[in-house]
Amino acid sequence: MRTSIFIQTILLTGQIAFTSCNNSNSAKKIDNEAQSIKTEISQLSSDFLGNYHGIQPSYFMKNQYGDDMVINGNKIPVPSIDYKFLIKENNVVSLQQINLEDNSRVYYDGTYKIISEESITTKIECSLSDGESSNPTYVLSINRSDKKGICTGSNEPEFSIEKK
Repeated sequence: MRTSIFIQTILLTGQIAFTSCNNSNSAKKIDNEAQSIKTEISQLSSDFLGNYHGIQPSYFMKNQYGDDMVINGNKIPVPSIDYKFLIKENNVVSLQQINLEDNSRVYYDGTYKIISEESITTKIECSLSDGESSNPTYVLSINRSDKKGICTGSNEPEFSIEKK
């Protein structure tokens, strides 16, 4: 009798283990399919890929509260900057900034993600780095039909962009 109960316990344990393995594999398969669908949705269509150009006018630097920063009684000017975003496949983005006062250049690389897609506008967030200490984030709001839009950074004025 003890042997019979022992064998039944082993068989029941094996069934539970087999069932949970099957459920685990099914859950993994469903999760992988969901991830694949999410990846497809997060890719921009090819007509959005390419160069977007805009010029940010000069402005005075702002503090975290939106007030002009003042050092030794002087506001801190920021020169006009020429922005060129290059949006590529696989959520890759590059940015070239040209200071229009002295023609110096800064280059950034990073990734983008779609944060909203509406009937008129697609918004993408570009997370960039110069490889050192600068890590800006910009949101590009792009009109789906004419590929013109607005670039918004943090604590700086927004400006118009256009696909070239």
